[in-house]
Amino acid sequence: MRLLLAGKGQASRFVMAERSFADPARVPSGLAILPGNGYDGQFFYRLALNPSNLHHTAYGITFDAPFRVQRIGYPLLVWLVSFGHHPWVPLALVAVNVAALSAIGWLGGSFARQAGRHALWGLLLAGYFGFVFSLGRDTAEPVAAACWLAGLLAYRRRHPLLAGLLLAYGALTRETVMVVVAAIAVMRVVGFVRRTARPGRDDLAWTLPIVGFAGWQSVVYSVTGSFALAADTKSNSGPIFDAAVHAVIRNLSHVSIHAAAVDAWVVELAVLVLVIGLAATALRSSRVPAHERLVLVLFVIELFILSAGIWNGLADLRSLDDVYLASVLVLIGSWRRLVVPAAAVIPALFIVAVHRTVSL
Repeated sequence: MRLLLAGKGQASRFVMAERSFADPARVPSGLAILPGNGYDGQFFYRLALNPSNLHHTAYGITFDAPFRVQRIGYPLLVWLVSFGHHPWVPLALVAVNVAALSAIGWLGGSFARQAGRHALWGLLLAGYFGFVFSLGRDTAEPVAAACWLAGLLAYRRRHPLLAGLLLAYGALTRETVMVVVAAIAVMRVVGFVRRTARPGRDDLAWTLPIVGFAGWQSVVYSVTGSFALAADTKSNSGPIFDAAVHAVIRNLSHVSIHAAAVDAWVVELAVLVLVIGLAATALRSSRVPAHERLVLVLFVIELFILSAGIWNGLADLRSLDDVYLASVLVLIGSWRRLVVPAAAVIPALFIVAVHRTVSL
């Protein structure tokens, strides 16, 4: 429906390519170019045309920042799905994200069943309203989320090699997945210190992602001459609490029936705070493994060091999906009823879906 209405029948409009970074005379034929207000999808599109080409400018598209090239996981999948055929890339970007959201729903069902709940409660994981924005603008959150959730499930099932490979791929899709890796690593080290665990095969779950991530950073540096992670940290993080507090004050002061995007942001933030708050109260009693509880704690800490660009952008809080997913995992594994979070999330998801269906 969004493809027909907002996209006017063109999947390439989801790429949100703009003249500032895309040269209409040099981009592949058929790519819709907007006069302004482009978005991150154009850089994933650029990489999906040829993931081995990491140059600053190629196919008529120029990267805005060096850290774009470190997020290779999503475009690599798109390149494989499209068989490297450029005209198929815009539709493949959408198809891969749809498949990723389906995988998140299935993984949620598996987590729910493990906790003794009906599998349908697992759909809360796929129900994050920010995923609607990601799907409609060809960004990497669904693929990264599917990878780290699948990695945690594999780790639960004592498949550390598979867990390590999934988490490694997730980290190459979106660097925040390394927070999940860090949580597993910390708990393993704590086990070594307490002598309740010994180094072994289980450590593949966190060592493989570290090696893979560091290796790709080295490749990116050799091609671009800059450290992508350092540029990413500088662009997307800032003083603790600063951006979050200023964004809340700014948007609350602009709430109005004439400012629908701001109003939606406030509602979405309220729902997210509710879900995180419920998970926090269930943290100690939740039956999820200790490293999964630590994942939530680390993602909450991350919230408060994110940059103003992430907090102020009216993007349905798409970049905060990790803390939502970690919260839902803790809630699913607790004894708490899930009616309250579901009653908050479902209307927010519906409103965002309707809005994003008719507007880019």
